[in-house]
Amino acid sequence: MRQNSARLHVISIAASLLALACGSGDAPSPTESAHVPGPAAEGRHSTRELSSFGAGETEAYKIADNVYQAHAVGNTNMAVTREGNVIIDTGLPLRATDRDRPTPRELLGKVSQGPTKYVIVTHAHQDHLGGTSEWLEEGTEVIAHKTFLETQRYLTELVPFFMRRNQPLYPNEVPDVPMNLVGGLLRRFYPQVHPTIEVDDVFRFELGGTKFEVIHTPGAEGEDSISVWLPAQKILFTGDFFGPLLPMFPNLYTIRGEKFRWPIPYIDALNKVLALEPEILVPSHFEPIVGKEKILAGVRKTRDATQYVHDETVKGMNAGKDVYTLMREIELPPNLELSEGHGKVSWSVRGLWEAYAGFFKYRSTTELYDVPRHALDPEVVEAIGGPDSVVELAQAHLAAGRPLQALHYSDMALAAEDGHRGALEARLAALELLMERSGDENHSEVLWLTYRINETREALGLAAGA
Repeated sequence: MRQNSARLHVISIAASLLALACGSGDAPSPTESAHVPGPAAEGRHSTRELSSFGAGETEAYKIADNVYQAHAVGNTNMAVTREGNVIIDTGLPLRATDRDRPTPRELLGKVSQGPTKYVIVTHAHQDHLGGTSEWLEEGTEVIAHKTFLETQRYLTELVPFFMRRNQPLYPNEVPDVPMNLVGGLLRRFYPQVHPTIEVDDVFRFELGGTKFEVIHTPGAEGEDSISVWLPAQKILFTGDFFGPLLPMFPNLYTIRGEKFRWPIPYIDALNKVLALEPEILVPSHFEPIVGKEKILAGVRKTRDATQYVHDETVKGMNAGKDVYTLMREIELPPNLELSEGHGKVSWSVRGLWEAYAGFFKYRSTTELYDVPRHALDPEVVEAIGGPDSVVELAQAHLAAGRPLQALHYSDMALAAEDGHRGALEARLAALELLMERSGDENHSEVLWLTYRINETREALGLAAGA
Protein backbone atom coordinates (compact mmCIF):
# COMPACT_ATOMS: atom_id res chain seq x y z
CA MET A 1 0.00 0.00 0.00
CA ARG A 2 1.44 3.36 -1.07
CA GLN A 3 1.38 6.27 1.39
CA ASN A 4 1.71 9.96 0.72
CA SER A 5 5.30 11.20 0.69
CA ALA A 6 5.06 13.29 3.88
CA ARG A 7 3.77 10.40 5.94
CA LEU A 8 6.30 8.02 4.40
CA HIS A 9 9.11 10.42 5.30
CA VAL A 10 7.98 10.54 8.93
CA ILE A 11 7.70 6.75 9.05
CA SER A 12 11.14 6.44 7.46
CA ILE A 13 12.62 8.63 10.20
CA ALA A 14 10.78 6.74 12.92
CA ALA A 15 11.72 3.35 11.56
CA SER A 16 15.38 4.30 11.45
CA LEU A 17 15.58 3.87 15.23
CA LEU A 18 17.65 0.79 15.81
CA ALA A 19 17.13 -0.28 19.13
CA LEU A 20 21.77 -1.46 16.32
CA ALA A 21 17.89 -13.56 12.13
CA CYS A 22 12.33 -29.23 7.04
CA GLY A 23 9.47 -29.16 6.03
CA SER A 24 7.83 -31.57 3.75
CA GLY A 25 9.22 -32.54 0.41
CA ASP A 26 6.01 -31.08 -1.00
CA ALA A 27 7.33 -27.52 -0.60
CA PRO A 28 7.48 -25.57 -3.89
CA SER A 29 10.73 -25.78 -5.85
CA PRO A 30 13.19 -22.92 -5.25
CA THR A 31 14.19 -20.49 -7.95
CA GLU A 32 17.52 -21.26 -9.59
CA SER A 33 18.76 -17.68 -9.14
CA ALA A 34 18.89 -17.85 -5.34
CA HIS A 35 22.31 -18.68 -3.94
CA VAL A 36 23.49 -20.93 -1.14
CA PRO A 37 25.58 -19.65 1.77
CA GLY A 38 29.13 -20.90 1.99
CA PRO A 39 31.64 -21.07 4.86
CA ALA A 40 33.45 -17.96 3.61
CA ALA A 41 30.33 -15.90 4.33
CA GLU A 42 30.55 -16.54 8.05
CA GLY A 43 32.48 -14.59 10.65
CA ARG A 44 33.82 -11.82 8.46
CA HIS A 45 31.58 -9.00 9.65
CA SER A 46 31.66 -6.22 12.20
CA THR A 47 28.46 -4.63 13.45
CA ARG A 48 29.30 -1.39 11.65
CA GLU A 49 28.68 -3.18 8.35
CA LEU A 50 24.97 -3.56 9.09
CA SER A 51 24.04 -0.27 7.43
CA SER A 52 25.16 -1.47 4.00
CA PHE A 53 24.48 -5.19 4.34
CA GLY A 54 22.63 -6.53 1.32
CA ALA A 55 23.03 -3.36 -0.75
CA GLY A 56 23.08 -4.14 -4.46
CA GLU A 57 21.59 -7.62 -4.09
CA THR A 58 18.75 -8.39 -6.51
CA GLU A 59 17.95 -11.97 -5.51
CA ALA A 60 16.88 -13.70 -2.33
CA TYR A 61 19.45 -15.71 -0.40
CA LYS A 62 18.76 -19.43 -0.36
CA ILE A 63 19.28 -21.15 3.01
CA ALA A 64 17.54 -24.46 2.24
CA ASP A 65 15.17 -25.82 -0.40
CA ASN A 66 12.22 -24.08 1.25
CA VAL A 67 13.90 -21.31 3.26
CA TYR A 68 15.00 -17.92 1.90
CA GLN A 69 16.28 -14.63 3.20
CA ALA A 70 16.21 -11.02 1.97
CA HIS A 71 19.30 -9.19 3.18
CA ALA A 72 19.15 -5.72 4.71
CA VAL A 73 20.03 -3.97 7.99
CA GLY A 74 17.59 -6.49 9.46
CA ASN A 75 16.94 -9.56 7.30
CA THR A 76 13.51 -10.89 6.34
CA ASN A 77 13.17 -14.68 6.27
CA MET A 78 10.58 -16.80 4.46
CA ALA A 79 9.73 -20.47 4.90
CA VAL A 80 7.79 -21.74 1.88
CA THR A 81 5.16 -24.51 2.15
CA ARG A 82 2.56 -25.88 -0.27
CA GLU A 83 -0.20 -24.09 1.70
CA GLY A 84 1.47 -20.70 2.02
CA ASN A 85 4.42 -18.92 3.54
CA VAL A 86 5.73 -18.07 7.00
CA ILE A 87 7.63 -14.78 7.33
CA ILE A 88 10.10 -14.44 10.20
CA ASP A 89 11.01 -10.80 10.93
CA THR A 90 10.30 -8.08 8.40
CA GLY A 91 13.19 -5.61 8.59
CA LEU A 92 12.90 -1.85 8.40
CA PRO A 93 10.43 -0.06 6.14
CA LEU A 94 11.98 1.28 2.98
CA ARG A 95 13.82 4.52 3.73
CA ALA A 96 14.11 7.51 1.43
CA THR A 97 17.75 6.58 0.76
CA ASP A 98 16.68 3.07 -0.31
CA ARG A 99 14.11 3.97 -2.97
CA ASP A 100 16.06 2.19 -5.73
CA ARG A 101 16.66 -0.92 -3.63
CA PRO A 102 14.28 -3.90 -3.96
CA THR A 103 12.09 -4.41 -0.93
CA PRO A 104 12.20 -7.72 0.99
CA ARG A 105 8.73 -8.42 -0.36
CA GLU A 106 9.95 -7.94 -3.93
CA LEU A 107 13.02 -10.13 -3.41
CA LEU A 108 11.11 -12.93 -1.71
CA GLY A 109 8.22 -12.59 -4.14
CA LYS A 110 10.55 -13.89 -6.84
CA VAL A 111 10.75 -17.13 -4.84
CA SER A 112 7.07 -17.59 -4.02
CA GLN A 113 3.82 -15.74 -4.63
CA GLY A 114 2.00 -17.93 -2.12
CA PRO A 115 -0.20 -16.39 0.57
CA THR A 116 1.36 -15.15 3.81
CA LYS A 117 -0.19 -17.34 6.48
CA TYR A 118 1.99 -16.28 9.43
CA VAL A 119 4.27 -13.39 10.28
CA ILE A 120 6.50 -14.07 13.28
CA VAL A 121 8.14 -11.07 14.95
CA THR A 122 11.10 -12.14 17.07
CA HIS A 123 11.11 -8.99 19.25
CA ALA A 124 9.96 -5.38 19.39
CA HIS A 125 12.79 -3.60 17.59
CA GLN A 126 12.05 -1.69 14.41
CA ASP A 127 14.72 -3.45 12.35
CA HIS A 128 12.75 -6.67 12.95
CA LEU A 129 9.14 -5.51 12.73
CA GLY A 130 9.14 -2.31 10.68
CA GLY A 131 8.03 -3.94 7.41
CA THR A 132 5.26 -6.10 8.90
CA SER A 133 2.37 -4.18 7.30
CA GLU A 134 3.74 -5.03 3.84
CA TRP A 135 3.06 -8.73 4.47
CA LEU A 136 -0.38 -8.62 6.04
CA GLU A 137 -3.20 -10.22 4.06
CA GLU A 138 -6.68 -11.39 4.89
CA GLY A 139 -6.29 -14.08 7.56
CA THR A 140 -2.57 -13.59 8.21
CA GLU A 141 -1.71 -14.50 11.81
CA VAL A 142 0.91 -12.37 13.58
CA ILE A 143 2.90 -14.18 16.26
CA ALA A 144 4.92 -12.51 19.05
CA HIS A 145 5.75 -13.17 22.69
CA LYS A 146 3.27 -12.17 25.37
CA THR A 147 5.65 -9.45 26.64
CA PHE A 148 5.99 -7.97 23.15
CA LEU A 149 3.22 -5.38 23.53
CA GLU A 150 4.65 -3.92 26.73
CA THR A 151 8.11 -3.69 25.16
CA GLN A 152 6.63 -2.05 22.07
CA ARG A 153 4.67 0.36 24.28
CA TYR A 154 7.60 1.71 26.24
CA LEU A 155 9.89 1.92 23.21
CA THR A 156 7.21 3.90 21.36
CA GLU A 157 6.43 6.13 24.32
CA LEU A 158 10.12 7.04 24.61
CA VAL A 159 10.84 7.49 20.89
CA PRO A 160 12.18 11.08 21.26
CA PHE A 161 14.43 10.03 24.16
CA PHE A 162 15.83 7.02 22.30
CA MET A 163 16.22 8.91 19.02
CA ARG A 164 18.46 11.46 20.75
CA ARG A 165 20.57 8.69 22.25
CA ASN A 166 20.70 6.59 19.08
CA GLN A 167 21.78 9.35 16.74
CA PRO A 168 25.43 9.44 17.92
CA LEU A 169 25.61 5.62 17.85
CA TYR A 170 23.87 5.07 14.50
CA PRO A 171 24.50 8.29 12.55
CA ASN A 172 23.82 6.68 9.17
CA GLU A 173 20.43 5.28 10.22
CA VAL A 174 19.08 7.88 12.64
CA PRO A 175 18.70 11.44 11.34
CA ASP A 176 19.67 14.33 13.60
CA VAL A 177 16.26 16.02 13.82
CA PRO A 178 14.89 18.35 16.54
CA MET A 179 12.92 16.08 18.86
CA ASN A 180 11.05 18.98 20.45
CA LEU A 181 9.46 19.62 17.06
CA VAL A 182 8.92 16.14 15.62
CA GLY A 183 8.82 13.86 18.66
CA GLY A 184 5.02 13.81 18.78
CA LEU A 185 4.78 12.97 15.08
CA LEU A 186 7.30 10.18 15.47
CA ARG A 187 5.25 8.59 18.24
CA ARG A 188 2.09 8.96 16.19
CA PHE A 189 3.44 7.34 13.02
CA TYR A 190 5.86 4.88 14.60
CA PRO A 191 5.20 1.46 12.99
CA GLN A 192 3.24 -0.80 15.33
CA VAL A 193 2.54 -4.53 15.29
CA HIS A 194 -0.64 -6.09 16.68
CA PRO A 195 -0.11 -9.79 17.42
CA THR A 196 -3.01 -12.18 16.92
CA ILE A 197 -1.18 -15.03 18.67
CA GLU A 198 0.83 -14.42 21.85
CA VAL A 199 3.42 -17.03 22.81
CA ASP A 200 4.20 -17.96 26.41
CA ASP A 201 6.87 -20.67 26.42
CA VAL A 202 6.34 -22.70 23.22
CA PHE A 203 3.79 -22.44 20.41
CA ARG A 204 3.62 -25.20 17.80
CA PHE A 205 1.83 -25.23 14.46
CA GLU A 206 1.98 -27.01 11.12
CA LEU A 207 1.56 -25.52 7.66
CA GLY A 208 1.69 -27.44 4.40
CA GLY A 209 3.42 -30.40 6.00
CA THR A 210 6.10 -28.28 7.69
CA LYS A 211 6.22 -28.20 11.48
CA PHE A 212 7.17 -24.99 13.29
CA GLU A 213 7.94 -24.32 16.94
CA VAL A 214 8.03 -20.78 18.29
CA ILE A 215 10.14 -20.81 21.46
CA HIS A 216 10.60 -18.10 24.10
CA THR A 217 14.33 -17.30 24.22
CA PRO A 218 14.84 -14.15 26.28
CA GLY A 219 18.30 -12.97 25.47
CA ALA A 220 20.68 -10.37 24.21
CA GLU A 221 17.92 -8.08 22.89
CA GLY A 222 15.22 -8.32 25.52
CA GLU A 223 12.63 -10.28 27.44
CA ASP A 224 10.24 -10.62 24.47
CA SER A 225 12.74 -12.48 22.26
CA ILE A 226 11.49 -15.62 20.49
CA SER A 227 13.18 -18.10 18.15
CA VAL A 228 11.61 -20.29 15.45
CA TRP A 229 12.56 -23.94 15.08
CA LEU A 230 12.05 -26.14 12.02
CA PRO A 231 12.63 -29.57 13.63
CA ALA A 232 12.70 -31.62 10.42
CA GLN A 233 15.52 -29.53 8.98
CA LYS A 234 17.22 -28.60 12.27
CA ILE A 235 17.06 -24.90 11.33
CA LEU A 236 16.75 -22.32 14.11
CA PHE A 237 15.82 -18.68 13.40
CA THR A 238 17.12 -16.67 16.34
CA GLY A 239 16.32 -13.01 15.64
CA ASP A 240 18.72 -11.10 17.87
CA PHE A 241 18.97 -13.78 20.55
CA PHE A 242 22.74 -13.78 20.09
CA GLY A 243 23.02 -10.22 18.86
CA PRO A 244 24.48 -9.67 15.38
CA LEU A 245 27.44 -12.07 15.79
CA LEU A 246 28.05 -15.55 17.21
CA PRO A 247 29.95 -16.14 19.36
CA MET A 248 30.15 -12.79 21.12
CA PHE A 249 29.58 -11.49 24.62
CA PRO A 250 25.88 -10.58 24.93
CA ASN A 251 24.76 -6.98 25.01
CA LEU A 252 23.17 -7.22 28.46
CA TYR A 253 23.37 -3.47 28.91
CA THR A 254 23.14 -1.20 25.90
CA ILE A 255 24.43 2.34 26.39
CA ARG A 256 21.57 3.73 24.31
CA GLY A 257 19.27 2.75 27.18
CA GLU A 258 16.47 0.16 27.27
CA LYS A 259 15.83 -2.33 30.00
CA PHE A 260 18.64 -4.50 31.35
CA ARG A 261 18.74 -8.01 29.84
CA TRP A 262 18.89 -10.51 32.72
CA PRO A 263 21.68 -13.11 32.35
CA ILE A 264 20.08 -16.08 34.14
CA PRO A 265 17.00 -16.33 31.85
CA TYR A 266 19.42 -15.88 28.94
CA ILE A 267 21.55 -18.78 30.17
CA ASP A 268 18.42 -20.94 30.50
CA ALA A 269 17.47 -20.04 26.92
CA LEU A 270 20.99 -20.88 25.69
CA ASN A 271 20.52 -24.32 27.23
CA LYS A 272 17.28 -24.69 25.26
CA VAL A 273 19.23 -24.02 22.07
CA LEU A 274 21.90 -26.55 23.03
CA ALA A 275 19.22 -29.18 23.59
CA LEU A 276 17.84 -28.61 20.07
CA GLU A 277 21.25 -29.20 18.44
CA PRO A 278 20.57 -26.97 15.41
CA GLU A 279 22.53 -27.59 12.22
CA ILE A 280 21.74 -24.20 10.66
CA LEU A 281 21.37 -21.08 12.76
CA VAL A 282 19.66 -18.10 11.08
CA PRO A 283 20.12 -14.79 12.94
CA SER A 284 18.35 -11.70 11.64
CA HIS A 285 21.63 -9.95 10.85
CA PHE A 286 24.24 -11.14 8.35
CA GLU A 287 24.33 -14.68 6.93
CA PRO A 288 23.32 -18.00 8.52
CA ILE A 289 25.81 -20.11 10.43
CA VAL A 290 26.11 -23.69 9.19
CA GLY A 291 27.42 -26.70 11.09
CA LYS A 292 26.15 -28.27 14.31
CA GLU A 293 29.48 -28.51 16.11
CA LYS A 294 30.44 -24.94 15.25
CA ILE A 295 27.07 -23.67 16.47
CA LEU A 296 27.09 -25.68 19.69
CA ALA A 297 30.65 -24.63 20.53
CA GLY A 298 29.71 -20.97 20.11
CA VAL A 299 26.56 -21.33 22.19
CA ARG A 300 28.40 -23.14 25.01
CA LYS A 301 31.11 -20.50 25.12
CA THR A 302 28.53 -17.72 25.19
CA ARG A 303 26.63 -19.46 27.99
CA ASP A 304 29.71 -20.12 30.10
CA ALA A 305 31.08 -16.59 29.65
CA THR A 306 27.72 -15.07 30.64
CA GLN A 307 27.55 -17.31 33.71
CA TYR A 308 31.12 -16.39 34.67
CA VAL A 309 30.49 -12.64 34.53
CA HIS A 310 27.25 -13.00 36.48
CA ASP A 311 28.82 -15.14 39.19
CA GLU A 312 31.92 -12.97 39.55
CA THR A 313 29.77 -9.85 39.85
CA VAL A 314 27.60 -11.41 42.54
CA LYS A 315 30.70 -12.70 44.36
CA GLY A 316 32.24 -9.23 44.30
CA MET A 317 29.03 -7.58 45.51
CA ASN A 318 28.82 -10.01 48.42
CA ALA A 319 32.48 -9.29 49.24
CA GLY A 320 31.65 -5.58 49.56
CA LYS A 321 33.43 -4.41 46.43
CA ASP A 322 32.12 -1.28 44.75
CA VAL A 323 30.86 -1.31 41.19
CA TYR A 324 33.87 0.53 39.73
CA THR A 325 36.31 -1.95 41.25
CA LEU A 326 34.31 -4.81 39.74
CA MET A 327 34.23 -3.10 36.34
CA ARG A 328 38.03 -2.96 36.43
CA GLU A 329 38.65 -6.42 37.87
CA ILE A 330 36.22 -8.73 36.09
CA GLU A 331 37.56 -10.04 32.80
CA LEU A 332 36.81 -13.20 30.86
CA PRO A 333 39.43 -15.92 31.41
CA PRO A 334 41.38 -17.03 28.32
CA ASN A 335 39.22 -20.10 27.68
CA LEU A 336 36.08 -17.95 27.61
CA GLU A 337 37.34 -14.93 25.69
CA LEU A 338 34.72 -13.64 23.26
CA SER A 339 34.30 -10.74 20.90
CA GLU A 340 32.97 -7.66 22.64
CA GLY A 341 31.86 -6.15 19.35
CA HIS A 342 28.32 -5.55 20.59
CA GLY A 343 28.19 -6.39 24.30
CA LYS A 344 30.94 -5.29 26.68
CA VAL A 345 31.91 -7.11 29.87
CA SER A 346 32.55 -4.01 32.02
CA TRP A 347 29.22 -2.43 31.03
CA SER A 348 27.41 -5.70 31.76
CA VAL A 349 29.06 -5.84 35.19
CA ARG A 350 27.83 -2.35 36.01
CA GLY A 351 24.40 -3.04 34.51
CA LEU A 352 24.05 -6.20 36.58
CA TRP A 353 25.25 -4.49 39.77
CA GLU A 354 22.71 -1.71 39.35
CA ALA A 355 19.92 -4.04 38.19
CA TYR A 356 20.34 -6.05 41.40
CA ALA A 357 21.12 -3.18 43.78
CA GLY A 358 19.64 0.00 42.26
CA PHE A 359 21.23 3.42 41.84
CA PHE A 360 22.22 4.05 45.48
CA LYS A 361 25.88 3.08 45.90
CA TYR A 362 26.09 3.81 49.68
CA ARG A 363 29.03 6.08 48.91
CA SER A 364 27.53 9.52 49.46
CA THR A 365 24.26 10.70 50.95
CA THR A 366 24.01 13.12 48.01
CA GLU A 367 23.20 10.16 45.73
CA LEU A 368 19.70 10.23 47.25
CA TYR A 369 19.01 13.83 46.28
CA ASP A 370 18.74 16.00 43.18
CA VAL A 371 22.04 17.96 43.22
CA PRO A 372 24.78 15.94 41.47
CA ARG A 373 28.41 16.39 42.39
CA HIS A 374 29.25 17.94 39.03
CA ALA A 375 26.88 20.82 39.82
CA LEU A 376 29.70 22.13 42.02
CA ASP A 377 32.34 21.99 39.28
CA PRO A 378 32.38 25.76 38.57
CA GLU A 379 32.97 26.56 42.27
CA VAL A 380 35.63 23.84 42.59
CA VAL A 381 37.43 25.10 39.48
CA GLU A 382 37.41 28.64 40.83
CA ALA A 383 38.78 27.46 44.17
CA ILE A 384 41.59 25.56 42.42
CA GLY A 385 42.63 28.65 40.52
CA GLY A 386 40.44 28.68 37.39
CA PRO A 387 40.17 26.55 34.25
CA ASP A 388 43.84 26.94 33.32
CA SER A 389 44.91 25.30 36.58
CA VAL A 390 42.46 22.44 36.07
CA VAL A 391 43.67 21.91 32.51
CA GLU A 392 47.22 21.57 33.86
CA LEU A 393 45.99 18.69 36.00
CA ALA A 394 44.31 17.14 32.95
CA GLN A 395 47.52 17.44 30.96
CA ALA A 396 49.51 15.80 33.74
CA HIS A 397 47.18 12.80 33.68
CA LEU A 398 47.42 12.63 29.89
CA ALA A 399 51.20 12.60 30.12
CA ALA A 400 50.93 9.69 32.53
CA GLY A 401 48.57 7.79 30.20
CA ARG A 402 45.42 8.30 32.31
CA PRO A 403 42.76 9.54 29.85
CA LEU A 404 39.76 9.03 32.15
CA GLN A 405 41.18 11.26 34.87
CA ALA A 406 42.04 13.81 32.18
CA LEU A 407 38.44 13.69 30.92
CA HIS A 408 37.12 14.37 34.44
CA TYR A 409 39.30 17.44 34.74
CA SER A 410 38.52 18.73 31.25
CA ASP A 411 34.80 18.35 31.94
CA MET A 412 35.22 20.33 35.16
CA ALA A 413 37.05 23.11 33.33
CA LEU A 414 34.42 23.25 30.59
CA ALA A 415 31.65 23.42 33.19
CA ALA A 416 33.34 26.55 34.56
CA GLU A 417 34.13 28.08 31.14
CA ASP A 418 32.27 26.74 28.15
CA GLY A 419 34.53 26.58 25.10
CA HIS A 420 37.82 26.86 27.02
CA ARG A 421 40.35 25.90 24.35
CA GLY A 422 42.85 24.19 26.63
CA ALA A 423 40.11 22.06 28.16
CA LEU A 424 38.80 21.13 24.71
CA GLU A 425 42.30 20.18 23.59
CA ALA A 426 42.76 18.02 26.69
CA ARG A 427 39.37 16.39 26.10
CA LEU A 428 40.23 15.67 22.47
CA ALA A 429 43.56 14.09 23.41
CA ALA A 430 41.89 11.95 26.09
CA LEU A 431 39.16 10.79 23.71
CA GLU A 432 41.68 9.91 21.02
CA LEU A 433 43.70 7.89 23.51
CA LEU A 434 40.55 6.02 24.56
CA MET A 435 39.79 5.35 20.90
CA GLU A 436 43.30 3.99 20.38
CA ARG A 437 42.87 1.68 23.38
CA SER A 438 39.41 0.52 22.27
CA GLY A 439 40.91 -1.76 19.63
CA ASP A 440 38.16 -0.63 17.26
CA GLU A 441 36.03 -3.49 18.59
CA ASN A 442 32.84 -2.50 20.40
CA HIS A 443 30.35 -0.83 18.07
CA SER A 444 28.75 1.46 20.65
CA GLU A 445 32.04 2.48 22.26
CA VAL A 446 33.71 3.29 18.95
CA LEU A 447 30.73 5.20 17.55
CA TRP A 448 30.27 7.16 20.77
CA LEU A 449 33.97 8.08 20.91
CA THR A 450 33.84 9.05 17.22
CA TYR A 451 30.85 11.30 17.91
CA ARG A 452 32.54 13.01 20.87
CA ILE A 453 35.84 13.39 19.02
CA ASN A 454 34.14 15.05 16.06
CA GLU A 455 32.04 17.24 18.36
CA THR A 456 35.21 18.37 20.16
CA ARG A 457 37.09 18.96 16.92
CA GLU A 458 34.22 21.10 15.66
CA ALA A 459 34.31 23.15 18.86
CA LEU A 460 38.03 23.69 18.23
CA GLY A 461 37.40 24.73 14.63
CA LEU A 462 39.05 21.59 13.25
CA ALA A 463 37.84 19.27 10.51
CA ALA A 464 36.06 16.10 11.59
CA GLY A 465 38.19 13.00 11.94
CA ALA A 466 37.92 9.90 9.80
